[in-house]
Amino acid sequence: MTKTLGIIGVGMIGSTLARLAVDAGLNVVLSNSRDPETLSDLVSELGSRARAATPAEAARSGDLVVATIPLVAYDKLPVAALAGKTVIDTMNY
Repeated sequence: MTKTLGIIGVGMIGSTLARLAVDAGLNVVLSNSRDPETLSDLVSELGSRARAATPAEAARSGDLVVATIPLVAYDKLPVAALAGKTVIDTMNY
């Protein structure tokens, strides 16, 4: 069973998934294209089950990873850290 959800991109989709995951009892590792400290408000809101990290750390930490970034940024995903992971991709045109 998935215990930790890694989220790369915390816009509308990523932050909603983070809230739902925490409510379901999962740990969440959040990341964005900026510094992890920029997520401190969301992490505080989510509580002890959430923490901020770099995209590579979120990918390594997640039993399941959601990539929810703009399509034009797909080439910035941490490919090596995602190897062997189940990744849900919300990107589209």
